[in-house]
Amino acid sequence: MRVVIDNIKAWFTKDTASEGESAKLLIVLRILFSSMMLYGIVGSIYCVCTRNIEAMICYMGTLAIYALMFYSSYYIKIITLVIVSNVISVACTIAGYFLLGSTVAVQSFFITIVVVCYFSGYGHYIIKGIFALFACAVYYYLETRYGNTVAFLPFSITERVYIRLMNILASFWCVATVCYIYSRDSQHLEGKLIEYNKILRQQASTDTLTGLSNRRSANEFIEKLIKRNDEKGFCVCMCDIDFFKKVNDSYGHDIGDKVLAGVAQALVENTTDECLVSRWGGEEFLIIFPNMNGDEAKLMLDTIRARIKKIEFETGSKTFSITITYGLAEYGYDGNAEAVVKEADDKLYIGKENGRDQIVF
Repeated sequence: MRVVIDNIKAWFTKDTASEGESAKLLIVLRILFSSMMLYGIVGSIYCVCTRNIEAMICYMGTLAIYALMFYSSYYIKIITLVIVSNVISVACTIAGYFLLGSTVAVQSFFITIVVVCYFSGYGHYIIKGIFALFACAVYYYLETRYGNTVAFLPFSITERVYIRLMNILASFWCVATVCYIYSRDSQHLEGKLIEYNKILRQQASTDTLTGLSNRRSANEFIEKLIKRNDEKGFCVCMCDIDFFKKVNDSYGHDIGDKVLAGVAQALVENTTDECLVSRWGGEEFLIIFPNMNGDEAKLMLDTIRARIKKIEFETGSKTFSITITYGLAEYGYDGNAEAVVKEADDKLYIGKENGRDQIVF
């Protein structure tokens, strides 16, 4: 069974497209050709059951035509195949209109022909538009000029109902197949693009060492809070690791990186989900406290300060701890993001000058 499935798959996927041609389009055409072959087989069987030999010959002709098109797909260029198949399909639809009559929905295949035309490769939109107008004109002419013409082949009312259903199902199947194959690929590519853009945005707004938001992301967050203009406002804290240069000089930059990562984790763990912790640069971090006044933010910083002092960093046989100085500023509703950050930075340096390891508010 597996071998049979693989052989059938090979009939459709065998790529004979020349350079610059679409192998996918070739596969789509082969699927459509085989669908019309199946349509011819089903129609022939039905006509045999109803003993309508003339109609059976017409359906067998449809089977033969599309079987020949399927066979030709291995030997001619795709552009030629598209043109020939569209012309033949228009001719078959017109012939079917007169043979089967206007009441059995043969004209619905015009929609399939136009859809295949538009999905047949890139560009050539003027030609495609002209062909679509031509198909529409033919359809309109047939309906207005021969809409009441009696079908050449005799069918009972019941037979017409079944043939109409078969024509509608066949045309919709062909349209759905083309749309599914092409929309699936386009949606897949669009999904990949969205995911890729999401990754790029994340990389552009994230500090690679600590995983925190970077300065750009922090500034954007402050701007959003200012535009939101909540009554409770927000606070900003600039904090800096004390004597961090001494850590790098004494233990190396690898240990320094571990200290930065450890501090970042501690800051995130001891702030609320609303807060934004970002690496401002070097050993500086910026914490943004939305919907908090200065007193509330200071209480949270007291907890952070106490817990960070208890963290021990290992350097082989030694352990050491660090302290941080904090400068806290409350937004003054003046619409100036730079001013509140500068105020926090100024208070940070006041704390540095007055002994470090403290919160200046």
